[in-house]
Amino acid sequence: MVGRKPFLNALAILLALSAWTAVTAGAQSSGSLRGEDGPLSIRWEAVSGAAAYRIEVRRDGQSFISTETENTEIKLNLAPGPYEYRIGVLNPFGGAVSDSGWIPLRVERARVPYFRVKAPSALWEGDPDIEIVIESSVLSPEVEFFLVRGDRKLPVETVPSETERLVRVPVAELTPGEWDLEAKDPSGKVFVHPDAVQVRPTRPPEIVELDTVELAGEGLVPVTISGDAFDKDMRVSFKGPGGYLNVAALEVTDGREAKAFLDLEGAEPGVYELILTNPAGMESRLETAVTVAEPVMVEKPKTQPRFELQMGWAPTVINIPGSDDTLPAIPAFEIAATVHSGWTTPFARGLGVEARGFAGVSGPLSAPNGGDFHFIGSMDISGYWRPLVRGKIAPVWILGIGNMWSDYAAAFGIENLLFVRLGFALDFADYSRLTRFGITYLSGFDEDGSIPMISLMFRRGFRM
Repeated sequence: MVGRKPFLNALAILLALSAWTAVTAGAQSSGSLRGEDGPLSIRWEAVSGAAAYRIEVRRDGQSFISTETENTEIKLNLAPGPYEYRIGVLNPFGGAVSDSGWIPLRVERARVPYFRVKAPSALWEGDPDIEIVIESSVLSPEVEFFLVRGDRKLPVETVPSETERLVRVPVAELTPGEWDLEAKDPSGKVFVHPDAVQVRPTRPPEIVELDTVELAGEGLVPVTISGDAFDKDMRVSFKGPGGYLNVAALEVTDGREAKAFLDLEGAEPGVYELILTNPAGMESRLETAVTVAEPVMVEKPKTQPRFELQMGWAPTVINIPGSDDTLPAIPAFEIAATVHSGWTTPFARGLGVEARGFAGVSGPLSAPNGGDFHFIGSMDISGYWRPLVRGKIAPVWILGIGNMWSDYAAAFGIENLLFVRLGFALDFADYSRLTRFGITYLSGFDEDGSIPMISLMFRRGFRM
């Protein structure tokens, strides 16, 4: 019975150590440790009856770690390289019951497999296989390489050396387009070199569909073309009744999608054919690809200045009640300031207000030698309507009220002559300047009835 217990302990040790596992961050393998910078762990299953464990590590036959622990895991700071280790089971008195024997161990550090392609390759579809050179100082022999495009991922052969590798490119297996080269470290870390290999098509581009077939005949319109064997340097043309549409820009994605930006300003309406031509000269056509519609004519509201200042000559003829005299005012001038409404509805946007001042001299025509000259003046305020027009000539209707003073009329007891003003004119205008020709009828009122007056308008003005 005494000799049987050591045998059972030894058997338990062998069974437990056979379940030994080397663990790192994200990697697990028998006989090797791989992880990031920092301690690496060795774990084992507990042995029944073991009081503690002794762990020894050696390199090149030289033991440099010997430590004891009651746990079933130990963390070690080991530089990359080959080692050997063993785990012994200790009894409560510190004596060795048995050990696992020396087990080989290789320590590696996980790292991103950075590299660069010495010369990215541009190939034609159907070319023989080639080898491209990649350069790196951090690649381990176990790093794998793949050519990736979209959802396709092809493993490729490599020939390693000290500082570079040759990657064999199986051109016959690659579809036209740009392929990335991916390196994958055994730790799972990946590095991708974009567009390492470009395969240019020698067959005609394949047209599958267009996302837009009805185009408004104005502005910049994007059209996405789906298909295959597209090249970033292919030519895209739309030919129709107006010749060729203007392709302002072209974006080709992954050899399967092309987005053409069409400048349709001035394009002739009608049906256009799509023509794709690759750099090898092969072309494909799609009849009735797009239809350019008539441009929608939207009348945009015009704008006009909000404030105007006008000055000019305004000869006036007045008939004074109680007298047979006709009272002309030839040296007569006026100044007016107008404010436009600024509204946007069709009728209201033509409305505005005018404040006018008038001054001159007059004298009766029936008096000997023309008679004396007398001061005449008036002030009035009027509303006006001037519609927005396409050309430079606009009609103006005027309606207002005012008051007139005349030294001559005062002799007949008319101190203030109230009047209603009704006028019509034509404005010849651009945005900043204006010339007005028109006629105004003024009907004055006093105790003896109405006093008719006629006035002409010849104005120049500034618009702001």
